Amino acid sequence: MTTQDGQTASADTASLRHTYHSLKVERIIRETHDSCSVVFEIPDQLREVFRYKAGQFLTLEVPYEGMLLKRCYSLASSPDWEPEHKVTIKRVDGGRISNWVNSNLSEGDLVKVLPPDGRFVMTHDRDHMVLFGGGSGVTPMISIVKTALKTTSRTMTLVYTNRDERSIIFKAEIDALAQAHGDRLKVIH
Repeated sequence: MTTQDGQTASADTASLRHTYHSLKVERIIRETHDSCSVVFEIPDQLREVFRYKAGQFLTLEVPYEGMLLKRCYSLASSPDWEPEHKVTIKRVDGGRISNWVNSNLSEGDLVKVLPPDGRFVMTHDRDHMVLFGGGSGVTPMISIVKTALKTTSRTMTLVYTNRDERSIIFKAEIDALAQAHGDRLKVIH
């Protein structure tokens, strides 16, 4: 297929994958006392460019004190489970972007975002899978767990560490997944 300017659609898509796009913040979800999830609205014309695999990440470009800072955040959503693009960001000591997002970002704001990238994805759908995550490191794990539950018959164990119970990101969601899929998903806190 050729576009009006003579380029092929696939070449267009390839170049758009290496370009920051202004995405609207559709929703902000307070996950814990020190973390939030940001759900981005993906315009129809960018749906193909923002197609992703469970375990991948988005790179955000945020203006901060006269600089443009770039940070990668894993997608906590699953392309096979829900239609959204959700990253989860935890405050950290000295974290310029993570703290700014948790304190200042609002629904309706625009954020410059690179399309999904990363190779931390499932490469097959057999064998028992053991996933280890600590704190906000659970974000790619929950994405992979949801995709595996939806698209495979494999069994999984998620080992998830946190400082305390109030720091458990996605606690209700993880508990619900473990309860609904107890024959396939074991969670160890």
